[in-house]
Parts: sequence; structure tokens; C-alpha cells
Amino acid sequence: QIVNETIPALQKIKESGKARFIGITGLPLSIFTYVLDRVPPGSVDLVLSYCHYGINDTALVDLLPYLKSKGVGVISASPLAMGLLTDNGPPEWHPAPEELKLACRTAADHCRKKGKHITKLAMKYSLMNNEISTVLVGMNSPEQVEENVAAAVELSTSGIDEELLHEVEAILEPVKNLTWPSGIQQA
Repeated sequence: QIVNETIPALQKIKESGKARFIGITGLPLSIFTYVLDRVPPGSVDLVLSYCHYGINDTALVDLLPYLKSKGVGVISASPLAMGLLTDNGPPEWHPAPEELKLACRTAADHCRKKGKHITKLAMKYSLMNNEISTVLVGMNSPEQVEENVAAAVELSTSGIDEELLHEVEAILEPVKNLTWPSGIQQA
């Protein structure tokens, strides 16, 4: 339906001047190759991938050369993995497996014991990849906006705490790239 109906309809809207760009999104990374391999080149301008480029999950990296070959821009959303990489942890409804939630909690606790915040580390990490066009993060308070801007400025002026990053990566290694089902499951 997306390939045969939605993208052609969006192309007509784009050609009429009512839209400038066409993008697709979804949690399973396989949806991007599925669609892009079946539509004419240039039909899709960008993809928005979420929860696949952060300290706990870098699966998007493997897809970047393919997306570049298709001329598709990349927005990486949810660098904090929908709350997994925060001091408060994810909301109760978060669909991640318990082992991933526990590992992220352990990593956050480790950062806190060192006087650091996993949120800042995760933001900096996500902003470091120049192959990703844009990083999109949700914020629900002015304080979070200020913290995220500070992380970006700090990254450009003093970089990332490599030692802490390696420690957190080691904690998260057993659950690296672990994700959860989303949407209609493909057979």
C-alpha cells in the first residue's frame, strides 16, 4: 500500500508544489530498504529513524551507506531511546524488553555515581555522527531544552568524555542493538 498508493499520491502532491519533501518513518529499519527498493529513485527524500542511533543501539549505522546511495537524508530521532537513557528512566509503557531497561538503568546509575548524567552523554554521542543529517529529540521542559543545547555546545568545545563513554558502552554491550516489535509484523 505504501509503495503502490501512498508514495505515488505524495509524489503528485509534491509535483503540484503543495509539499517540498517526502519522508518515511518506522522503528524496524527493514521498512526503509523495503520501500526504497520498490519506489522510483528520488521518490523519498528522507527517512526518520528512531531509537536506532544512540549509545545502546547503533543499528542505523549499517544502513547509512545504503541511504546515502539512494540520495536519502537521515533524521535520527529519540537519541535518548524514548527515555531509556535518562536519569529518570523510561515511562511505564515503554515497550523495551526488561533486560534492556535494566541495562540502561545500570548505565544511568554508573554515570550518576561518577557525577555525570547519561542524558548529556547520550546527546553528545548522537550528535557526533556527521553521516546523520539531523538529530531530533523530544523535550518537555525549558530545563531540558537548556540541557540539550548545553550538551551540543559542550560537544563542539570540549568533546565527549571518552572514558565514561567506553564504560557505558561496556555496560550496554550485552543488549547492544536490542529493540522491540512495532507496527504490523512482517511475515
